[in-house]
Amino acid sequence: MPDACYYSLIERDEDGRFLGWIPDLPGATASGFTEDEVIHQLSESARQRLHDFLMSGQQPPPARPVGELPSSEGRREVRRLLLLIG
Repeated sequence: MPDACYYSLIERDEDGRFLGWIPDLPGATASGFTEDEVIHQLSESARQRLHDFLMSGQQPPPARPVGELPSSEGRREVRRLLLLIG
């Protein structure tokens, strides 16, 4: 599978857990007690989603530039992380 880059968003919930998702890869989500745990889960989830697209003959969705991602306005602080998926 060729390398791909997608931004993930990670926020901390009120109960202290971390929640993460990749806006441009529907279904690529994760939650955990540490950011490292969420990042690892997101990487695995993204690989699986990309594999699913390729195996079904579909092109994976394009990644948006960081400036087009949802912001923290009106929400808890959201961290952005660029994931290289290979």
